[in-house]
Amino acid sequence: MDDHIQQAWQFYRNLGSPKFICAPMVDQSELAFRMQTRKYGTTLAYTPMLHSRIMTESKSYKDEFFTTCPEDRPLFAQLCGHDPQVIIKAALMIQDQCDAIDLNFGCPQGIARKGLYGAFLLEKREQVLTIVKELKQNIKVPVTCKIRVFKDRKRTLDLTKDIQSAGCSILTVHGRTKEQNKDFVGQCDWNIIAEIKQLLQIPVFANGGIYTWSDVERCLQETKVDAVMSSEALLENPALFSGEIKDLNELALEYMQLAKQYDARLVEIKAHLFKLLYTGLQIHTDQRSKLAAAKTYEEHLEVVIELKNKRADIPKEDKLGWYKRYQNFKQPNQKDKEDDKQENIIQEQDLLLQNYDS
Repeated sequence: MDDHIQQAWQFYRNLGSPKFICAPMVDQSELAFRMQTRKYGTTLAYTPMLHSRIMTESKSYKDEFFTTCPEDRPLFAQLCGHDPQVIIKAALMIQDQCDAIDLNFGCPQGIARKGLYGAFLLEKREQVLTIVKELKQNIKVPVTCKIRVFKDRKRTLDLTKDIQSAGCSILTVHGRTKEQNKDFVGQCDWNIIAEIKQLLQIPVFANGGIYTWSDVERCLQETKVDAVMSSEALLENPALFSGEIKDLNELALEYMQLAKQYDARLVEIKAHLFKLLYTGLQIHTDQRSKLAAAKTYEEHLEVVIELKNKRADIPKEDKLGWYKRYQNFKQPNQKDKEDDKQENIIQEQDLLLQNYDS
């Protein structure tokens, strides 16, 4: 076992060998939400995706989107971009406040296509490997990566070996292609994740296909990965990794308290509430309209309290439902677009990035 592999495993063990991971999510894995998931079993969390170029050009961007606290550890900060020198510069700005720098090679959104980063950068293999190598050589914390897979299994396996050799200490694999997105999510391929885990020598995290605690257990068993990462399922149920079903109205109220404590932005608060309270909002459409129109913290909190009172007698098991609605496993164009204006967080980030570009 070479030095890099030994160091990767020592790093993972030093973190406490985390198994339950809060994924990087644009405008959604902010400090308040991370702290809530940590309360219920999350043992490692990622920042939202941070745009490396904008971070190096705008102090206000860094101050707004990269927030943490001493209790917010272990923490991986995720950067996107395609220029190694810019990524290095951004990483140096935040490496003292996180445990690793994660490279986003997994974002499938249109903004990533335009900016040549995320899953679209995987098409440029040599550029990806150069970024990993040069970042590892120039920062003092480990480099980790998050990828999506190709349709070609051999191409995927070969790339993961190269990423490991380039200096990646932990690889997270989302078992979907970049085409499996938006109107057609499709099934997550745990088999390719299992193959990657068997092939590589560094720790491997699985991402995708997680809805319940039983899914977490099954994923660990079937793929033999070192940890399971969740995104959408955690958005609906921040207590996912506790293995228990919690009352979502209570969780929403708790989130609001954390949002105030950690100064969450209104766009983050609104998005979280639409997911946490989804089933109740479909019944109490007056509250849904009120939430959509809310413009202050107090107005958002009022919706949470009113909906909690209206649904006090509803069993907590019957309050789940956003994640399954969001996913389309069969064919395109079946997605219910109710409240997409509020729920499409990527579009919100798109506008913010354009503002910082101008």
